Amino acid sequence: MPRPHVVEAMGFSISSLSRTEMRCVKPLVSSQSPRRYQPAPNYNYKWTEVHYEASRGNLDKLRALLLTMDTEQIDRKDYYGKTPLYWAAYKGQRSSVELLLTHGADVNARCDRGATPLHAAVGLFPDCALVLIQHGADVDHPDSWGVTPMYMAACSGQIECIHLLVQAGAKINYKNKKSGEAPKQLSSRTALLAWLEGLVREPHSLKHHCRHAIRHALGPTRIPALLSLHLPLSLRAYLTFQDLCIPDTGDRPTSELSGLAVT
Repeated sequence: MPRPHVVEAMGFSISSLSRTEMRCVKPLVSSQSPRRYQPAPNYNYKWTEVHYEASRGNLDKLRALLLTMDTEQIDRKDYYGKTPLYWAAYKGQRSSVELLLTHGADVNARCDRGATPLHAAVGLFPDCALVLIQHGADVDHPDSWGVTPMYMAACSGQIECIHLLVQAGAKINYKNKKSGEAPKQLSSRTALLAWLEGLVREPHSLKHHCRHAIRHALGPTRIPALLSLHLPLSLRAYLTFQDLCIPDTGDRPTSELSGLAVT
């Protein structure tokens, strides 16, 4: 069977085209180069030295680098818009997270998809999530898909992270903000679901609300300044979430989970 003319392949009838039109179409068709698939760059594309050392937990090299940089350099983003702090949290490098925050890293820096370092931590590393929360991480920020840290932690079944988020004032909503769907992974975790639903019905204490009102008024950039204020030690510790700790929860029965009170 003869191959169709290139013009017929484009949906035209050759008989309907004049010779002049044919001469115009031919060079246009021949000049079109076939599309080539371009694979996405590696996750570490355009990483800086700080990205590498922070993600590896190499504190000596990281500390030396940070001493020569300003906050703009510390928060320099890679190809995907992720900062060294994001990758340190994603890799579970708590000491790197603490060091970066001490040198002024932006705790709420967003990547190209809207995710923050807290999104990176809550899936696996409650210790990193705790440090980020203490330094003013936005516990309710949704990424571009409507995924909040609470939703992310629920997807991973991270009871410890969910507990920290609730203590830090996160809205007790484990559903996607755009689709309204709950994580499928929760369907088999009835104890966790019952605990979350129980928290919704229990009002927080006035003390709890006061703490979050003060922190919200200060904003994440001024929260670290609380440590230098002349406040009673107990009040300073409470305002900076020093009372937060990672609970040893495991997969406990509903009755035990309900004992994790919000103070």
